[in-house]
Amino acid sequence: MFMKWEVKHAKNNEKTLKLNNISIYSTYRPLESVEKWIKAEVDMKVDNYLLIGLGLGYHLKSLINCTKNKKIVVYYFDQEELSLFYENNNDGWWKVDNIQIVNTLKGKDFKSFQVLIPNSWLTAIGETHPLFNSLEIIKITQNSYKNNADKMQENFHLNCLLGDVSFMKTRQEKVACLVAAGPSLDKTIDWLKIYQEKIDIFAVGTVLKKLLMNEIIPTAIVLTDANDVIKSQIDNSGFTRNLYYLSTTNHSSVKLHQGPRYIMYQEGYTKAEEVAKKYNYPMIETGGSVATATLSLIEALGYKHVILFGLDLGFESDKTHAVLTNSVFEGSKEKFRKIVANDDSVINTHAMFQVFLQWFNEKMKDSELNVYNTAEKGAKINQVPLIDKKTFEEIVCKNY
Repeated sequence: MFMKWEVKHAKNNEKTLKLNNISIYSTYRPLESVEKWIKAEVDMKVDNYLLIGLGLGYHLKSLINCTKNKKIVVYYFDQEELSLFYENNNDGWWKVDNIQIVNTLKGKDFKSFQVLIPNSWLTAIGETHPLFNSLEIIKITQNSYKNNADKMQENFHLNCLLGDVSFMKTRQEKVACLVAAGPSLDKTIDWLKIYQEKIDIFAVGTVLKKLLMNEIIPTAIVLTDANDVIKSQIDNSGFTRNLYYLSTTNHSSVKLHQGPRYIMYQEGYTKAEEVAKKYNYPMIETGGSVATATLSLIEALGYKHVILFGLDLGFESDKTHAVLTNSVFEGSKEKFRKIVANDDSVINTHAMFQVFLQWFNEKMKDSELNVYNTAEKGAKINQVPLIDKKTFEEIVCKNY
C-alpha cells in the first residue's frame, strides 16, 4: 500500500518524520521524547525486543542504549522507510550482532519478546494497513495490563490465600450456553428461560442480575476483571451456584459470592502459570475479555456443543448492550467501525470488540467445539453459524 514519507525539522532543528501526514516523532524535541517513551515502556527483565517502526532510527538507538547487548528485532514497513534510515544514519551504528532489521514478521516466534509499538506508528499506518488489526490488539492488551498490573498482582496474592480449588476436565453431555451482554440478548432471553433445565448456562457477570430478573438461574457465572467495578454485578444478587474466576479477578468481588468458587489460572500471567504447572491444573486462554475466557472454560470443562447468546461484538446504531445489564460503552459514533453481521447486514463495532472478534475467529480455526450463534445482528464469527429458535431447540433436545 502507498505510504507517504516526509523528513522535516523540529523546533530544536533535529530531524523529525511524518508518515501519511502523521508525525512519528515530536515536532519540538524528537530525541528527548523518544528516550522518555523508551524508558517508560521497556521491561528490563526481558531479554528480547521487537520494535515496530524503523523510521529515522531514534527508537532503535534509544532502545540499544537502554538495553545494552540484548537482542532487538526492528520491523520497517517499506523500502522507502529503509532508504530514509540509511540516508540519515551513515555511520553504521546499528551493524551489531544483536540487532536485526526485518520487513516481515511471518514465520517468526516472538513469544519471548517484548513488543514495542509507539502510538504514532499505529495512527500513521491507518486501519487499512494489513498489520493494523494485529498491532492494535497487541497495543490494547499491553495498555490494559499496564493499567491493571498492580491490582492484578494484589488480587492474585489474596485470591490464592482463599484456598479455592481449580476445576478438573470432564466430559459433558449437555449443551453449554455462553451468555454475554450484547443487545441481541433482549430478543433471545426467553429461549434460555424455557430450556434452562436442559442446558448449562455460563453467564458473564454483567448479565447475572438480568437473568435472575427473568427467572433464569445460570449454572455458573464467570468473573475476570481486576477492578472494584464488578462488585455491583454480584452484590445482593442472592446467586449461590458456581462462580469461576480468574486468579487475578477483583478479590473483594470474589469474596462476596456465597456459593462454590473455582479459581482459574490463566495463560500469559507468569505467577498463574507457575501455580497451574505445580498442581497440574488446566490453564485458561483469556483472550482479553470475560466472554473469551468463558468460552475457554467451557471447552476445558469438556463440552462439545456451545450456543452463544448476547455475544454480539457489534451493534446497530449506538445500542451496545442489552438493557438492564451492567455493561456500558462510552464512545462517540466517530470511533465506530463497520463490520458484517450474521444476517449479512453492516453493523457498528469499536476497537475493543474487534480485538475479541479476532480472538474468536482464530479460536474457531483449530477448535473441536461445535459453536452456534443466536445474534442475528451480531458480528459474524468464522465457522459459527447463525441459528433460529427452532434449530436451538433441536440442538438442545438432541444433546440432553
